[in-house]
Amino acid sequence: MRFEKAIKTATVALGFGLASTAFAENPLIQTYYSPDPAPVVFGDTLCTYSGNDEGGSFFTMHGWRVSCTTDMVNWTDMNTLILEAGDFNGSAKKNGDWASQCIRRNDKYYYYVTVESTRGGRAVNVAVSDKKEGPFKDALNGKHLAGPNWDYIDPTVFIDDDGQAWLYWGNPKLYYCPLKENMIECASEIKVSDMSGFNGKYTEGPWIHKRGKKYYMIYAAGGIPESIDYSWSDSPTGPWTYKGVIMPSSEPGAAFTVHSGIVDFKGRSFFFYHNQKNVKGGGYSRSTAIEEFTWNADGTIPTIRATNNGVVKPIKNLDPFVRVEAETKAWVGGMTVNTSGGYTIIEHVGAEYGNVFLTKMNSGFYTKVRSVDMGDGADRIIVCTRGNGGKLELHAGSENGALLASMNIPASSAWEEHTFDVTDAAGVDDLFFVVKQGGFDFDYWYMESEKTAVPQTPYKGTAAAVPGKIEAENYDEGGHNKAFYDNDRENQGKAYREDEVDVVDISDSKCGDAACTGYAIGYTQADEWVEYTINVTADAKYDVTANIATAFETAGMQLFVDDKAVTDAVTFEKVDSVFTTYKVVDVGSVELKKGEHVLKLLITGDYLNVDWLQFTDPNGTISIAKDVHLDVHAQTTFDVYGLSGQYMGRVELQGETVAKALARDGFARGIYMVRDLGHSKAFRVQVK
Repeated sequence: MRFEKAIKTATVALGFGLASTAFAENPLIQTYYSPDPAPVVFGDTLCTYSGNDEGGSFFTMHGWRVSCTTDMVNWTDMNTLILEAGDFNGSAKKNGDWASQCIRRNDKYYYYVTVESTRGGRAVNVAVSDKKEGPFKDALNGKHLAGPNWDYIDPTVFIDDDGQAWLYWGNPKLYYCPLKENMIECASEIKVSDMSGFNGKYTEGPWIHKRGKKYYMIYAAGGIPESIDYSWSDSPTGPWTYKGVIMPSSEPGAAFTVHSGIVDFKGRSFFFYHNQKNVKGGGYSRSTAIEEFTWNADGTIPTIRATNNGVVKPIKNLDPFVRVEAETKAWVGGMTVNTSGGYTIIEHVGAEYGNVFLTKMNSGFYTKVRSVDMGDGADRIIVCTRGNGGKLELHAGSENGALLASMNIPASSAWEEHTFDVTDAAGVDDLFFVVKQGGFDFDYWYMESEKTAVPQTPYKGTAAAVPGKIEAENYDEGGHNKAFYDNDRENQGKAYREDEVDVVDISDSKCGDAACTGYAIGYTQADEWVEYTINVTADAKYDVTANIATAFETAGMQLFVDDKAVTDAVTFEKVDSVFTTYKVVDVGSVELKKGEHVLKLLITGDYLNVDWLQFTDPNGTISIAKDVHLDVHAQTTFDVYGLSGQYMGRVELQGETVAKALARDGFARGIYMVRDLGHSKAFRVQVK
């Protein structure tokens, strides 16, 4: 998406002090109805996967979603739907997307979900992704991992200490099988657990957890309304011994069904479940809630009661001096719910190209961000928005607390950053972003101080020389929205640099007839950009060429110098059906003044790989011809090559210069290498 820099000023007064004692209320996710939570730890991040309730008169569950945290109090919506029934190649019916669980193995994320089979009954399907937030794809190409069978719901999965993965599921019986190393097939026949060890109370929603040498099977029990009970065993296959109730039925705000999960994270233990306390919640509009607990000394699980507090103490404070997603929050208030047709759908989160943002915010909408540590002080706050404009206020302590900032958000069709001065901002506090006038989308925010602001500087401290070649991967340092803008928050190429720009290794690619070397920027989308500090050695009109790869007819770029367009938006022809063939193309000619400038390369059409940009002074081209001591007028026949070395044809002189002969024979405007038939040396010629 298009990003432009815009600077506004306002005075913002932030108070000193510690974080307020107001806690993040349960449920912990407010921006969608999130039944059947499945928490999982990935390093320093904990994610909870869930269904996506849409209310109605029965379980209308459309797709699956995920939210993640690093501090246990502020949760980030990672996408809208990460998977839905339609992604399973015809094996699953719409709106039957029931409980699920995700696990990582060998750098892949495997997502086990309940579907309503198009062949009748229910089934367990499995999807796979390279990223925890998806998107996930059908791993079995339209086949079920287990089923169909009306008993087959609510999968839970774990990998034991010996590396063996186990899958469990079922209502009213508990089914299980070991998984193959590929994680998408049972390694043996499906078995049914001996239910005698469940005190006759097992219903559904199993959750497997191992602590020490004990295996815990946690489950919904006792029928409607359900409690959460557990049994344990010394083996993943049982026999199971009933141990008691974890959360009694009919807790305040409880739904008539329950589903739970237990996870240990950063030395603390958390119990996840769902309730119906979200705005317009109900038995078919359930939301994930959480309670922290301490294991009993003998390894048993204590009775856990439902509260409104959620997690009282964060794992850590939030750092506002790095980018904070607008959809990272401890609580959301003032939401609107779409209730048309008798359904309940919350639509305040949007996503494009993997970028997630808040949207459809009306007056009174607010987000709470807990335990924000502004340290010794911030000097300004930056918010990124787009849309019709509006008004956003920043408060401390509550949505009606001390006014810290009043920000008039200007209208823009593209994402823009707006900077507001901040005064007296220090210490730890809870911050509230309150919409006073809606009409804009909100992508992210961050604070800066004179100490923390990262300046934009040339890569490795040296400006790129013009004339000369600029390697595309050597864009400036300074980070997102200063030196570059990338729609996707991950480095898809995972090469060369560790920021968000998608840099790819092209050593397996062809550049003309030779193998490429080095890197290129790739996975590009329209309106992404990178900037380069350049040092122009002399006033001149420079010809610009680029080494590119694209498999599309719509890929393109445009160049800017000091934020002024210096070329038109150029659309390139498809180079090849793959992205491993690079070709030198003409970009245009630009007038540059001697001195230091900032060059911006803007992607104007998706899926363009750029290896390098070459700036050539055509006056220098003439001297090259002189340097090789060829009397071009004495020759009559020349072979013509592109700058990549590709043979392009032959011209015969008819008393004119080589450049005029090239133009006469239809060669496009640009720079070519020519060689007469009697010499081995080549020289450059420009067609204007």
